[in-house]
Amino acid sequence: MAVTSTGDDLDGKIAPMARSSFFIIFEGSPENHLVMENLIKKAGSESGIKAAAELAKQDVDIVITGTIGPKAFKQLEAAGVKVHAGCEGKVSDILDKCLKGKLPICKKATYSGYLGI
Repeated sequence: MAVTSTGDDLDGKIAPMARSSFFIIFEGSPENHLVMENLIKKAGSESGIKAAAELAKQDVDIVITGTIGPKAFKQLEAAGVKVHAGCEGKVSDILDKCLKGKLPICKKATYSGYLGI
């Protein structure tokens, strides 16, 4: 499971897929995680799809994010990754909700515009 975050620990806030500063990748439990800096967040309109490709490469089965665009969503969906988007708050709180089965699975992208950042 991977979470897109503004920070490099469980106190960070959930971030949009394309603009997250970090990917926190969990294996089994919250204590067992790896933090990856998102070095491609400034890739313009390709940020989201490149982030999705990186997460698919990490072999995650779930991605939790703030927002996700259509290309990134399709890429993760094609890789068999379940997406929980529209999430807000601290990584630790959202992770707890996910582990309790309280996050709905996304059926489509939650962001369709270009941020132009």
